[in-house]
Amino acid sequence: MKIIYNVRLLLLTILIGSLCFIACKKDSAPANDGSTQLLSFGPTGASPGDTIRFFGNNLDKVTEIDFQKATVASNKFVRQSATEIYLVVPATTEKGYVTLKSPTGNVTSKTQFNIGIAATVTSITGTARPGDNVTITGNYLNWVSAVTFTDGKVATTFVSQSMTQIVVKVPVDAKTGTLVLKYAGTDSGFVETKDTLHVTLPKATALAPNPVKHQTNLTITGTDLDLTTKIYFTGVSAAVTTFVSQSATQIVVKVPASTTAGNVTLEAASGVQTICPVSLQVSLPAVTNMTPNPVDPLANLTITGTNLDLVTAVAFQNANAVTTFVSQSATQIVVKVPSGVTEGKITLSVLNSTLTVQSPNILQITGAVPPPTIALPFYKDAVTNWNGWTGDGWGGNKNYANTTPVREGDKSIKIDYVGGWGSPLQLGGATVAKGSYTTFKISIYGAPGSNGKTVNLQLNGAGGQSITIVEGKWTDYAFPLSSLISGANITDIILQETTGNGGFTVYVDAMGIN
Repeated sequence: MKIIYNVRLLLLTILIGSLCFIACKKDSAPANDGSTQLLSFGPTGASPGDTIRFFGNNLDKVTEIDFQKATVASNKFVRQSATEIYLVVPATTEKGYVTLKSPTGNVTSKTQFNIGIAATVTSITGTARPGDNVTITGNYLNWVSAVTFTDGKVATTFVSQSMTQIVVKVPVDAKTGTLVLKYAGTDSGFVETKDTLHVTLPKATALAPNPVKHQTNLTITGTDLDLTTKIYFTGVSAAVTTFVSQSATQIVVKVPASTTAGNVTLEAASGVQTICPVSLQVSLPAVTNMTPNPVDPLANLTITGTNLDLVTAVAFQNANAVTTFVSQSATQIVVKVPSGVTEGKITLSVLNSTLTVQSPNILQITGAVPPPTIALPFYKDAVTNWNGWTGDGWGGNKNYANTTPVREGDKSIKIDYVGGWGSPLQLGGATVAKGSYTTFKISIYGAPGSNGKTVNLQLNGAGGQSITIVEGKWTDYAFPLSSLISGANITDIILQETTGNGGFTVYVDAMGIN
């Protein structure tokens, strides 16, 4: 096909040249004063290896013809006479004006000579870091004006460029993928590499210490860690972008206060993420025992467990948190129980952390236990209708005006669970702003046959808190709102039985937020 194409071009050129020559005679060609004269040449667009023809006067004096990026000496001409020169277009020729050189003076064409080429790629560097050089080999790469990386990252300035090779720097935010080369010429176009450039990413292999304490330094070791721009910790929405130190093999970073156990994720400038294969564990206090239990108000309570030296406060039900302890160590805290406390789990605040930890068991209080303090009640002798709550539910029956037993006031809610997974108690139809409230409180009394049954307290239809029913007494519960909802508002409350069978009764009172 290429040979046929060249023959056609040659015949067309001869025809055009003949017509031009005749036209020049008619229009009175320049007087032949013995100097080299270029009347025309063609075709003005050809491919490397094609034969082109120059017409003029005294062309037998031409010693060489200079193209852009290529020169043809007279001894390489296919044919040369006083009026014609035939030559083959060199492979390295680029678009531009043509200059005929002779002892009588140089002559430059008024028309640019163009080249019809198609750039090709034979190989590329397989793997490179952002900022490193990538070598592309092929043919007619000197015509390439841009290299596009994945996601549209374009490089128009090259480290070096020749006909058979381009060396280009990988953009800092480039991603793994093929490359697309844009080239010029008569038949300008694009060529995409068959091979993939794999852009190196940071990879973590180890974490130390593990477990780690909040707001202390974590050392991440691995490879190419200097490419890391962001680090994400589980439980923390915002990325950490400031590090204590950073090198190719190590990053030292301070652990955010709200970090929970889970993955550590590294992100490169490209936005591509890699996950450390080792799960990060966070040091948190844990309660294994509380004695005495029951305990008298104003008496000392001994809390035993692990990591108790991380505890900054102990919160009892219906009382302000205690921040001053009788004694404290990693395995034991002795704390004076405030007056006015009610039965329920205790909550531990954690050093340098936004997290809290609850005791697995309920702390019982001797003597008459006053009802819990609730700043914003959802039920107090009736469903509070000023904030829009309406009662609904399924899988059983409820009575919002039950008269015995009651935790406070004159009435409580009687709930009969009949069907499996039922929630006869459901409050909805309102949007209550969480605001500065931090705790959800609810008191539950187990009727005969309910002991050990479980129900799930759920807000806004997600997550929930499992509660084990205690038969024959009121038990006060308090849960951090942060463990029940993630948004700013409370829109729905259910108390769903989780045995799958139903067939028991509980009473609910003193429900609201504080």
